[in-house]
Amino acid sequence: MSEPGDVLLAATLPELSFTATAIPNANAALIGTLPALVFAAQAVPVTDVVLAGTFPPLAMVADARYQSYAVRPVTGQSATRWQHAAEHSAGAEDRREATVREHAPTGAPWQVAGPRVVGVEFRRHSTRVRAPVARRAWHQEALPVQTGGRAGHADAIRLRAARSSAFEEAIRAEWLRWVIGHQDTLRDRRFTAVSLYQEALRHAGHFHAEGIRSAVYLRRWWESLWQAAMRPLPGRHPPVPFVPPEEPACYLPNAHLLFTEDAAIDGDLLFVCEHFDHPDAGSVLVPNRRVYFVINEVTLTRWPDGTPVPVLGLSLSLDADSWAWGFEATLPVIAEALVVPEVGAAPVDLIVTVNGTAFHVLAENLSRERVFGDASIRITGRGRSATLAAPYAPVITFANTEPRSARQLMEDVLTINGIPLGWTVDWALTDWLVPTGVFAKQGTWIEALTTIVGAAGGYLLPHPSEKILRVRHRYPVVPWDWWTDVTPDFVLPVDVVARESLRWIDKPAYNRVFVAGQETGVLGQVTRAGTAGDVLAPMVVDALITQAAAARQRGIAILSDTGRQIEVTLRLPVLPETGIIEPGAFVAYQDGGVARLGIVRSTRVEAGLPEVWQTLGVQSHA
Repeated sequence: MSEPGDVLLAATLPELSFTATAIPNANAALIGTLPALVFAAQAVPVTDVVLAGTFPPLAMVADARYQSYAVRPVTGQSATRWQHAAEHSAGAEDRREATVREHAPTGAPWQVAGPRVVGVEFRRHSTRVRAPVARRAWHQEALPVQTGGRAGHADAIRLRAARSSAFEEAIRAEWLRWVIGHQDTLRDRRFTAVSLYQEALRHAGHFHAEGIRSAVYLRRWWESLWQAAMRPLPGRHPPVPFVPPEEPACYLPNAHLLFTEDAAIDGDLLFVCEHFDHPDAGSVLVPNRRVYFVINEVTLTRWPDGTPVPVLGLSLSLDADSWAWGFEATLPVIAEALVVPEVGAAPVDLIVTVNGTAFHVLAENLSRERVFGDASIRITGRGRSATLAAPYAPVITFANTEPRSARQLMEDVLTINGIPLGWTVDWALTDWLVPTGVFAKQGTWIEALTTIVGAAGGYLLPHPSEKILRVRHRYPVVPWDWWTDVTPDFVLPVDVVARESLRWIDKPAYNRVFVAGQETGVLGQVTRAGTAGDVLAPMVVDALITQAAAARQRGIAILSDTGRQIEVTLRLPVLPETGIIEPGAFVAYQDGGVARLGIVRSTRVEAGLPEVWQTLGVQSHA
């Protein structure tokens, strides 16, 4: 019994059957008839209608065949996400609707920039060119995509059966609402054009900074074989005779006679030119000139192949407390392959030549630095005497099994199982005898050598390029006798010194010291002559002080480093007359109205072409 307002439809349909025959290479069609549906209903306006019915199941038997007439192997596959869709009479729904122009603002990752109060810095003048404005679009212009088909094998004939499409061709429905995620853009509205750099506006109130400013006129020293020509004056001009340059004198102004050979049997004296042949025969006098011409030449090459290494600047340093030359250099980045050693190989050997003086150094430490628009390599190292120390030298136990002199002990140290290492000792101390078993040292070769020379107040002065270790005393002449017993190695005028600085130091005025050995040593008392010996220095004990010669030299080194001293720093060019002045040389110069004499304790050479300077640390006594 139905309630009023309900509409019920009940019908029974006969079983439907279809028969179809597929024709090769032809479309398959289903042909059948359905009985007319007849029902009676009474419709009431604004009333829900429920249709209930039962349909018999549909059954279909289909057979599809195709003939390709070709046997081809599968050589590839072509895949597409969409196939050609067949027309379908059913309605289709499109989830995208036609959009209406929206007046909402458009956001961009970067907005129009305004002027800033900070300055703009340029590293170089040539970069002040407006860079082209870069544009970035989040979506590029799309290319038409060709719909393809998917086939399980190559060159397949189009299969009419079993078609599937994720999206079918929709029929336009007027009553549906279209939604589109992106609307058609207009050519005159390109909101997605983005520029990393915008056109700058000229602002008169801002500062402009550059890495390189206008250069200031700098007076430099130049040397030229020809001067600027001038038009000859009216009249006759006889030829100017050529005057050859004056050769340097063989004999330097020195009242002392230095004989280099033994006395002749016949009584004749043979004088030789000591200029450049015997530079230690007298003082090197640097003349006082208005202008000093220096042609600097600095080269850096690999050893032993002699490959040139480009260099931007370098420096060398040595002091009395060091036994190896220090080395620093800045190279362009293109020279990296020339100085970087192979994995597990020794450091690269380099030859540094500064105005004719060669230095053999090792490139031990390398680092690379890069700033905007510039990259360089910085290398540091030491002279070739560094091979006698860690990390290149092993730790060895040294001892003397028989009486040996101090010089012989040094020569024994520079051996491996009695085989010389190739180094030579240039001895300049007073030698003394060391009994059996007194010398005992565990360490590297250089540590054993410094122990021997330090016992007598000496130090090691390495040769710049050769395998020679020079043994020198810190005070070959006591300071209070410098003006009477010392001939300066170099006499410098005040005009050749570019910069001078002095620092006064007051040390205890010791005039007496006790120096002693140990079990088989001696006890020496060293007193400064002409004093009461009432100011006693701390006692020094060293196992190698076994004779009076060693005690006296050690006492002189202690008493000479007393009283008021002056540390003088002189900066001067590397002149042809002087070359590079090494530690241990005596230098005399005029400090205004005061004449000073001192011994060089440190040397530093700075080469940054076209300039080369050397800075001397001179120890003088007031």
